[in-house]
Amino acid sequence: MITDDTGQHLQTLPDDVLSHLLRYLDLEELLRLQQVNRQLRERVITLGLPQYLVRHAQNHVTLCPQQDSWKPYDLVRRNLTILQNLKARQWHALQIGPTWQSPVIPTLTLTPSMLLLGVGGKLLVHPLHDWPTSGGKVVGRAKEHLIASKGTGSGADIIGVAPLVDDGSAFTVAQFDGTLQTYTYENSGLRPGTRWRHADGANVHTLSASSKGDLMLTSTSAGVVSIFSPTSPRGPLEAFSLPTSARAWSSLVATSHASLDPSIMVGVHGGILIYPMSPTGVVNTPRKLLGPDKPSRSSPYCLTFPSKPSVHHPSLLLSAWYDSHLRIHDLRSPDISPQMEFADPWQWADASAMYCATYFAENHIAGGGSRHGTVSLFDIRQPKAGWSIFTPGGKGSPVYALQGEGGRLWGVTERRAFALSFDGSGGIPAGLVASNARAPRTDVRHTPSGWKGRGGKWRWTVRYNESADVCTGYNHSERGVNLFESLAAA
Repeated sequence: MITDDTGQHLQTLPDDVLSHLLRYLDLEELLRLQQVNRQLRERVITLGLPQYLVRHAQNHVTLCPQQDSWKPYDLVRRNLTILQNLKARQWHALQIGPTWQSPVIPTLTLTPSMLLLGVGGKLLVHPLHDWPTSGGKVVGRAKEHLIASKGTGSGADIIGVAPLVDDGSAFTVAQFDGTLQTYTYENSGLRPGTRWRHADGANVHTLSASSKGDLMLTSTSAGVVSIFSPTSPRGPLEAFSLPTSARAWSSLVATSHASLDPSIMVGVHGGILIYPMSPTGVVNTPRKLLGPDKPSRSSPYCLTFPSKPSVHHPSLLLSAWYDSHLRIHDLRSPDISPQMEFADPWQWADASAMYCATYFAENHIAGGGSRHGTVSLFDIRQPKAGWSIFTPGGKGSPVYALQGEGGRLWGVTERRAFALSFDGSGGIPAGLVASNARAPRTDVRHTPSGWKGRGGKWRWTVRYNESADVCTGYNHSERGVNLFESLAAA
């Protein structure tokens, strides 16, 4: 308990001793302590709040200015708002851009300056504009760039975009027909760089890159994994086949990981293969991680680590699986089974796969379902107290990709991109998504087609009306499905 007398005693301590003591105080105690007097207030702000932010870190990709430039008190207040909104089930939801004419399997990549969407054979580049004051950046109207050659149809669709530098101005685009191309984005235009071609008939299914952008990995329908360097135009540095030519459903490169030896990870039917990397190449004796108790019934469709900074240990591997579950493996452990599992019981009963997963906020994860455009959210400290959101845009589609940050989730379904915000930015006029980058408002009521766990059709409506952009959510722990609405976007 912090009292005025306690505060007076603490005021006499040198900075190094006070700093050590402040790390044991929670936020309420820190805020109470700073009210003792002006001098102690300044020391709490300069010594206590930065330590609190480290212990309760959130990774903000689209903050303006960058989070390192924020005053500790302001950043603590923003992070607290996000946590309070998640607890209270308060969020804003907005579609980004118009609805696409044809269904596709899109890709999504978020950088501090751009939102990159691979939509069929086109690359849509949404600039992220600075907010006039401190706050989250705003998504601007997209500029389209045709990547696939005319006449190639869906055979040359974009299957992945991987940034090569932190600001996202250089990236690699992979296409289903085996084309791999680096680009630099300058003055709203694309400048092509190195180009590679896989063997004829090799359809590429996954693309991933290291966090430093010095290594890229692709996998094909024939089960061939290829490793490329962006600076080497001669083709893959190395290629090898997966066991029994299995298809890779997901992949991840960890060559500069904070706590792991260099390795590559591939999600295949029944588990996750981890291949160590030595100075001479890939060591072809992988360690296999398992998912469900019956591995033959599921596959991991997405693999991801926490982004920096984070409260999570960097070795916690999050994955999304066909059997409706999200799973976390701790790679520090010799155990090949997951340490944590998460599922929306209603989506599980409806046999909805989890197609994608991401970390966001402080202790939260999210997964995109294969039906009804649903995003499921979990606090990993309370796995059974999750909830789900029907994303903007109406009747059901898979959520093919998600990328989370502090208080925002970015995602794509087969016909649209969307943003879910828990930081309040959707309630600011022209906030989150600029007016000219929003979809036209419509009055649509759709009923998801599916089955409840106890039988019968899902009979609730997912509501979007003309007066506001509103979508619905429901808690997993309730016996029935009781819908609640998002906040109306400004």
